[in-house]
Amino acid sequence: MSSKTLSGEDGSQDWPWKVGALPFIYAPLDSPTNGNDLPDALPFALDVNRRVGTLVQVPDEMVSNALSNAYLKGSIMSGMMDEDGIGREYAQDFLSFLAHSIKKDRFDGMSVLEIGCGTGYLLYRLKLLGADVLGVEPGDHGQEGSRRFQIPVIRDFFPSRLIEGRYDVIIMYGVLEHLGFPREFLQLLPEHLSDNGRIVLSVPNCQPFIELGDVSMLTHQHWNYYTQDTLRNSVRLAIGSDLDVQSSEFGGSLYGITTKHAVKGQIDIEQEAQRALRYKHLGTRGIAKLLRYLARARSRCESVGIYVPGRAINALSIIKERIDVSNLRFFDDNNALRGKYFPGFDIPIEGREGLISRPTDRVLIMSHTFGTSVANGIRSTLGNSLTITMWRDLLTI
Repeated sequence: MSSKTLSGEDGSQDWPWKVGALPFIYAPLDSPTNGNDLPDALPFALDVNRRVGTLVQVPDEMVSNALSNAYLKGSIMSGMMDEDGIGREYAQDFLSFLAHSIKKDRFDGMSVLEIGCGTGYLLYRLKLLGADVLGVEPGDHGQEGSRRFQIPVIRDFFPSRLIEGRYDVIIMYGVLEHLGFPREFLQLLPEHLSDNGRIVLSVPNCQPFIELGDVSMLTHQHWNYYTQDTLRNSVRLAIGSDLDVQSSEFGGSLYGITTKHAVKGQIDIEQEAQRALRYKHLGTRGIAKLLRYLARARSRCESVGIYVPGRAINALSIIKERIDVSNLRFFDDNNALRGKYFPGFDIPIEGREGLISRPTDRVLIMSHTFGTSVANGIRSTLGNSLTITMWRDLLTI
């Protein structure tokens, strides 16, 4: 890592960037505190890995210990694959990418290992398409999914001595961003691959967030914030394989699959590093814009609905000592979040019906991916009776 200084619009910006204490989020909560021997907030700092140009969370022992504890308890993040709702759509989109990449509609006779398989739903779908599957997952939900979907899941972290043989496909969906040492992790994979085996992975596409200075993407669970080029370069550096990368059709992810042919075009590592280094200036400016937005609403005695509040929690935690947040309400379309809380915020999450029955004066929609559909849904019911602002628009003013 580097402590390189970048001259920004507001003067020199020293790295690492000590963002401050951010909420430690691992699962929907029944009260505004984590409990379970887990902290409600932990320090958070960013730096740039100049070898690959990736924006990274600075290693911290307290964070690492809390994450290990949370993963064993069963960390549950919004959007986890499952049979119903948005989770099914995530799975279908990834399966479509996989089928297109290996040019097969079925996976008869193929062996598949998924590292960090969550509920095992993706493996269940692959099993229905003929694959022989095995999952690895340290949390309780892996064993629950094993019983529910009748698939084998090893309760362990990778690498595990319980994994035997070699596999035609190794899948890591939403895993690489969680690793403090991704290069060392990736180097362990080839020994589990068959001769013509492929590694297939998915990570959040952080480039739009980095370019906007959007701190909503930050979470203690993610050590790496990838763009298309930094993902490709990380895999190249670790195992010497090229990676075909494309944006997902659903959900704002990057999908990648290893390939033996050369990927066209060179990666400009310095350009990616400079993009990451600008993030501090842009992120600080974005937090200030949110503060002004909320202060203006408070001065007018207006109530504010935060839609997809998980995306607002970081910025709100940074500014909540400087502004009264008692006029805020939280809304989300994810049924699993209804009546739940985020650590440090005594604001229960409501569904859309709560907004419709008791509208706020204004709504700030935090989602980039689903924001337009949320806004259209609100307007179709409430018309122009409340002011709707998109987080992206607020950041770009």
